[in-house]
Amino acid sequence: MPATRSRRGNRRKPKKEKENELTTRSVDLLKSENCPLHFTDEYETTKLVVRRGFKFKLLVTLSRALTSDESVGFEFRSGGRPSKRYGSLIALPLVDPKINDDVEGVRIIASNENILSLEVFTSGKTTRVGQWMLTMRISEPSSSRGRRRKKSTLCAITDKIIIIFNPWCKSDPVYMSNDTWRNEYVLNEEGLQYYGTSRNIGNMDWYFGQFEEVVMNAVLKLLQMMKPKHKCRNDPVEISRCMSALVNSQDDDGVLVGNWSNDFSGGATPGSWNGSVAILRKFVESGRPVKYGQCWVFSGVLTTVMRCLGVPTRSLTNFDSAHDTDGNLTIDYHYDEKFKPMDNDDSVWNFHVWNDVWMAREGLPEGYGGWQALDATPQESSAGIMRCGPASLQALKQGKVDLDFDAKFIYAEVNASKKSWLKLLEGGEGDEWRALSSETDVIGRNISTKSVGSFDRHDITNDYKYEEGSNEERLSFQLARKFVKTTHTEQPEFKKELGIDPKIASTVVFGQDLSFSIKITNLNKSETKRVHLSCVGKTMQYNGSVVGKVFDEDREETIRGSKDQEFKFTLPAAAYLSTTTGGHSLKLSVLCGVVGTNEVYSRTLVVDFVKPVIKVNVVGATKLQKTFKVQLSFSNPLSTAVSGHFMIEGAGIRNMITVPTGTIEAKALCSKETEIMAKKLGKRRLIVGFVSDQLTGVQGNVDLNITSA
Repeated sequence: MPATRSRRGNRRKPKKEKENELTTRSVDLLKSENCPLHFTDEYETTKLVVRRGFKFKLLVTLSRALTSDESVGFEFRSGGRPSKRYGSLIALPLVDPKINDDVEGVRIIASNENILSLEVFTSGKTTRVGQWMLTMRISEPSSSRGRRRKKSTLCAITDKIIIIFNPWCKSDPVYMSNDTWRNEYVLNEEGLQYYGTSRNIGNMDWYFGQFEEVVMNAVLKLLQMMKPKHKCRNDPVEISRCMSALVNSQDDDGVLVGNWSNDFSGGATPGSWNGSVAILRKFVESGRPVKYGQCWVFSGVLTTVMRCLGVPTRSLTNFDSAHDTDGNLTIDYHYDEKFKPMDNDDSVWNFHVWNDVWMAREGLPEGYGGWQALDATPQESSAGIMRCGPASLQALKQGKVDLDFDAKFIYAEVNASKKSWLKLLEGGEGDEWRALSSETDVIGRNISTKSVGSFDRHDITNDYKYEEGSNEERLSFQLARKFVKTTHTEQPEFKKELGIDPKIASTVVFGQDLSFSIKITNLNKSETKRVHLSCVGKTMQYNGSVVGKVFDEDREETIRGSKDQEFKFTLPAAAYLSTTTGGHSLKLSVLCGVVGTNEVYSRTLVVDFVKPVIKVNVVGATKLQKTFKVQLSFSNPLSTAVSGHFMIEGAGIRNMITVPTGTIEAKALCSKETEIMAKKLGKRRLIVGFVSDQLTGVQGNVDLNITSA
């Protein structure tokens, strides 16, 4: 071996191994024995993944046998300068624990010459998660001028131990007693993300892939990016809060760059991702944040990261989700003196996707453990960092928005009121507003997640709030309002003398015209009213941001007492196709009022685009490590040609597969075939997406049963 050079430029000789120095020759991680007991045999890594609170065994071969004068102890060490103070060094004394003792230590089961059989114990509550080096500290007597003392040396055993949280261990705060829930929220690699509108709920497949090797590498990298790196790694609350920040790139060059601008140059469109693995692979390989993501992508990646760490996690979708910027639990829409809409800071998203994580909350009063809301989408800062949660669902349901973390913001997302205001006076602080309308039951609808053990939709709205209009819901809102400020002086609403009945379909096939009508009824039996109706249509992103105005019509009619008038409209497909590729929706805003008065009413409805579904057909048997053919097809719904490629991902294949489609003519059928090799036994799902600059949101799937060859 050539001599090495020190930092100062002096040549130095390589360190010689001392005679009779104790070193490790080999370590058997006993993965076939340890992993099934720890429910970690699905992890695709050469390292040993263990769940804290469960013991594991190692077989260590040393360079020589221990002498009778030598005593040993063990340590977990991490980083260049491990320290107990900073949490990067864990002492593991020799122990002989009783059943159910929650201890950290090592028991030497057997010693045969230079071979040690070890049993390692970790605590379900205090042991920090992450990758550790196990070392053995050897102490032996030494005499120095008549005074006896012990000298010690350190022997590295293995750095291939990864410790994660343990939902099977009662002493771990993430303990979950329901085995079917653990199978879904910890061990399941395949899921669904819900999208669309509360009137038309759609779903897309998502491959979490938490057991893939590149995912674990990404998670270990994120743990190293935490500040502080080690000290809080025993606490799932702190880990969750940190991962909420690190999955977005806003403050710390984390995993994903959020983009709601409609310009996705330099990266992938958020709708092109089918799962988390491709994103985390790109993050690890490039060393930079991945472009681009929106809420369902942030949620999917966070589910992957947290499940990889052993924390029970689910992705969920809240429809008609409020973004309350001023913290008053009211989503305010403002109109000027001429009844024209003003710019609003508050918004209502068609849907918003975030996460629930399962854990005890020892820092909160009793009864607030269980599911905790957690959100990685960068919306509002929390203590100066773009993160949100964890917030107890029980606390949110009861209106206890003063409890950590970020409960006010999340409560508003699911339970705010929606109000429209008319400006009465000009001026600065002296502005007065008149309430046009107030809706208390339109925010936080159909909160959805994948069902346990199936691909059905499970409505969990009741986990977040009491039934709308119930006495419990009213009391919850009253309690929550005690912790927020009010921005407007409440004004009594005027007597409603017009009825508005929009007859607008919840969906339209992308590429087709939309026909709809609005019926206005004069509720006054004796008075004739001159009614003005304005209908504005805009393509919009799911978060309420306007893409472009595509429709604007005004009508005026006289309606006699107790009579009604139906106004019919048609929105040509050509009007909206110039502003969207199908990844948006149509927002129709209706403003109706009595001419010459302040009697004004507003209604807003969202129409979702229906896109084609990719048909996926498997040809032949699906055997482990054998190739099989997959046929893919869909019809182009547009009157113009499109081009792009299929992306295939899932637990049944080794890596993501790309299949170019070439040009697909207008209204034409696209059919392609490819070969796939199965890498895992059992029931798996392939997820297929179509990526194109002209058409987005097209997906399909197929379920597989991989058998032995």
